Amino acid sequence: MTYAAMATRSTFGMPGRNLRNVTEKRMAKPQTQHLENLVAERMVLGKVLQSEASFWSVADALQAFHFSREIHQKIFQAIRDVLTEGKRMSIAIIESRLGPEYDDDGKSTSSLLTALLRDAENNESALDEVEGVIDLWRHRKLIETLEHGLKEAKKPNVMPADLLSDMEVKIKDIGVNSQAEPLKWIGDIAGRVMTRSSKTKDTGIIPGFDTGLPTLDQLIGRVHAGDLGFLGARAGDAKTVLAFQMAMRAQLYAPGIFFELEMKDEDLTARAMAGETNVSVAEIEAGSYDAFALEDLKSARDKLKGTKIVIDDRPRLAIEQMRDRCVAMKRRHGLGFAIVDHIRLVRTFNKSANKFDRIEFVTGDLKALAKDLGIAVIALSQVTRSSQRREDPFPNLTDLDGGGSIEQDADWCVSLFRRDRWLKNQRPQEMDSKDGREWAEQMHRWKNRIEIRCLKRRRGEDGETAEFEFDGRRGQLREVER
Repeated sequence: MTYAAMATRSTFGMPGRNLRNVTEKRMAKPQTQHLENLVAERMVLGKVLQSEASFWSVADALQAFHFSREIHQKIFQAIRDVLTEGKRMSIAIIESRLGPEYDDDGKSTSSLLTALLRDAENNESALDEVEGVIDLWRHRKLIETLEHGLKEAKKPNVMPADLLSDMEVKIKDIGVNSQAEPLKWIGDIAGRVMTRSSKTKDTGIIPGFDTGLPTLDQLIGRVHAGDLGFLGARAGDAKTVLAFQMAMRAQLYAPGIFFELEMKDEDLTARAMAGETNVSVAEIEAGSYDAFALEDLKSARDKLKGTKIVIDDRPRLAIEQMRDRCVAMKRRHGLGFAIVDHIRLVRTFNKSANKFDRIEFVTGDLKALAKDLGIAVIALSQVTRSSQRREDPFPNLTDLDGGGSIEQDADWCVSLFRRDRWLKNQRPQEMDSKDGREWAEQMHRWKNRIEIRCLKRRRGEDGETAEFEFDGRRGQLREVER
């Protein structure tokens, strides 16, 4: 029989089957069963069952998901839960967490735990296997990630750039989830603080970025990497205007991303163009401007081409999607800040949680995003209607959506208030009366003015209020001329 004829016979001796096709089918789904070392996993589990000291020596690096078998994952997680709760570890208490049987064959949990302890009794080097267990997890996870990427890449409508960004984040996470967090001694941290302070003293360059409004800088200080800040106001009180104005200032220091969950990217950019010209947003949208204004708009367009701000206007984004976009942008272009407009529109996957719990999840995750990536995050929050019924309608922390979690997670928080808009709803029926004249005086006093109050400031005093001019036509806040 010729080699060609042999190649057409199946492995069972049946003609008509091509060995290449058989091989391709076998290789279509990579096998990862060999990427596990059950002996090593049992040795490690037995050692951490022996003593609390053994567990804490590996607790920073080793996680339950690093184990290949579900029962091993459950045992390690049960040990972690018991010890972090401050309880004494024993086979009985671990068994109570896992149940009496650990598989469908009725094998008892106590017999498994006893066997793990017995295997580790005379093995002093069992913990040396930890890195091997983690390394095999890396290998399994890498294969899983690449398989997912290949599956997504074959879809007809896939966006290659988005898929590549997603893959970058997932592969990066494999490394992050397999490294121990080093201990940070306060003496070492003090040394870094002195180094940073000395550098500032010598160069005069202060870390962080300013807002472009000196009076606002006095209220909240400079915005630093790792900060989570909030702008709170009712709808129409210029919180998006201030957020974009701060973004335009911040991009002079580092690139940033603006997650606009409410408006379209063109609407937000039209506001930016209005701020650079004397053409209002309404006139830009209607095309009602003369030749001189057209030249101003062209100049504004050319200026914005050099602006280092990315606008992501996808609706109902989840924190995970924002994080992926931020990580990808930081790697490719650098990233100094992110703005989220606004937190009520951020999607969460916990459908059972009520509105307050969902916002608490969002603010906590935004703070983690700021610290993990070393960027400033500024989030916008709506104000509840209850504040409008008070004698003093100025919004405070409890009036903001998620006020309790904002108070907990924010490094700074300010509220904006346009008193002239509130006064319009307080107009007296008799304008010739004393109340009418006082109302008219107040309307004149607060026309085109906006107040900003510092509700929280981690690095300084809060409670101060400042006044700014508000140019509604151009969508800008300016310092009040003294």
